[in-house]
Amino acid sequence: MNFYNLYQGDCLDIMPNIKKKSMDLIITDPPYFLPINSYVGTRENGYNKRSLADTSILKGFFERVFKEFDRIIKDDGSFYVFCDAQSYPIFYNAIYPYCNHVRLIIWDKLVSYNGYTWRHQHELILWGEKENTERIPTGEGDIIKYRGVLQENRLHPAEKPAGLLRILIKKHKDALNILDPFAGSGTTMYACQDLRRNCVSIELDENYCEVVKKRCFNRTFLDREVEYDFVHLNGGS
Repeated sequence: MNFYNLYQGDCLDIMPNIKKKSMDLIITDPPYFLPINSYVGTRENGYNKRSLADTSILKGFFERVFKEFDRIIKDDGSFYVFCDAQSYPIFYNAIYPYCNHVRLIIWDKLVSYNGYTWRHQHELILWGEKENTERIPTGEGDIIKYRGVLQENRLHPAEKPAGLLRILIKKHKDALNILDPFAGSGTTMYACQDLRRNCVSIELDENYCEVVKKRCFNRTFLDREVEYDFVHLNGGS
């Protein structure tokens, strides 16, 4: 039997209730935008200049998040955390104390978005290994080419393709229990279902929790039994 548990609430409130050293793999796509994107000034003083101090809120939050990751994940576990060029240094510094290896994977989306100047055609994935993680012999490089989800087909603005997540999960054949604390539309859980892995997902937004339940909880499988559970932090199951 496989289990698929969805929690609605803040991951920093929910993760402390997850059993220590219970997860084999963490795959997640957190909100990594900078908290201050614009400044409103007065006519006399104009606009304040941006500062690296603006990242302090993001830095403090993810230091807490990654500390909890380290408590939850097994000593032979691995992390995959989606990020961008601005958030990667923050994530790297936050996760470095807990990993034996930290490296960067490039996701090449094959096409760029319409717009001006240099348009994004890639995203970054921070990959971290714990001290006892088994090394995976492979001849593959650190660039994954996979088309992104077409905008008209997305259930979430930052939705990742399930096929991309299946590539990451399949690298870890013994990783049975997988955590996604920023679930969004539930793509990690959906990919776990395809590969017969268990998944615990956390999502703050109640609307996206409904998306996850509709997308994942309605699936049935002929080759195994599955158990679904939804828990609202303030309202119980």
